[in-house]
Amino acid sequence: MAKPAPSHRPIDPVVDAALLAMCVFWASNVIVLKILLKGIPPPALSAGRYVIVSALALLVATARRGPWTIEGRDVPRALLSGLLGVALFQVFFMEGLQRTSAFATNLLQGTEPLFALLLLRILARARVSPRQWWGVLVSLLGALFFFLEGSAGDAHLAFGPGDLLNLSAAFVFALYGLVSGPLFERYPGHTVMAITMLAGTIPLVAWAWTGLRAVDWIGLGPTVWAGVVFSSVVPLYLGFWIWNWAVAKKGLDHASLYIFVDIVLSGCFAYAFLGERFGPLRLMGAVVIVTGVYLARSGEV
Repeated sequence: MAKPAPSHRPIDPVVDAALLAMCVFWASNVIVLKILLKGIPPPALSAGRYVIVSALALLVATARRGPWTIEGRDVPRALLSGLLGVALFQVFFMEGLQRTSAFATNLLQGTEPLFALLLLRILARARVSPRQWWGVLVSLLGALFFFLEGSAGDAHLAFGPGDLLNLSAAFVFALYGLVSGPLFERYPGHTVMAITMLAGTIPLVAWAWTGLRAVDWIGLGPTVWAGVVFSSVVPLYLGFWIWNWAVAKKGLDHASLYIFVDIVLSGCFAYAFLGERFGPLRLMGAVVIVTGVYLARSGEV
């Protein structure tokens, strides 16, 4: 007789450790970007970083000696992956980051797991357990606490144009994970990174061309260049590779839960390095987020 399937997916320490490292990369990246945006416009910074990432992806693929091609049936998926994960996501993310706080940017990324479950259920027709829905909703409630501002009991929800852009970025990133995951199952990661990064960087550079030419790249100091290179190599190349690899290994729903870990870490980093303060409501929100992540994780099927 066949053994019954486990009630939920087993813990994979390697995947989870990699996802935790990714959260550290992404949370620190928001701090670096917030500083870089003081001197470099969002379009130029986005495109400049991805030019570096694309060059690195090509270098790694060359060092690994390919392969350089994918099957014809996967070409549209690779092109769409690059367009979503690089071009559209960067436009929404960077423009949103410039218009709101680093904390708010990461908090609204907390809607990505909900979008991920919706897309998995509607487009992939995957099974989503009630515990997963409830876990994500509980974590979203925790994220909501971070937005409650005011004093003397007069709390209100702060939401503006930058937050709307960040919400759009969260949806696009969830769709990107659904599209790109199968590519990392079928091909080496360095091949997929090279193809999708190029596919997304070309339209991104076209969008940002005027801004790119306006920046005095040679005149940027070594500290600024160090920030640009770090932001390109660690959060983008390594972070995106980990994300897609984890989606292929454990599923989009599992990887998406770590967006909430990113939220908590970004709050700690913003407190430590940018002076963005928060009080008891936001601390309570962190506890609720962790509770929701545990609930969703226990409901994975």
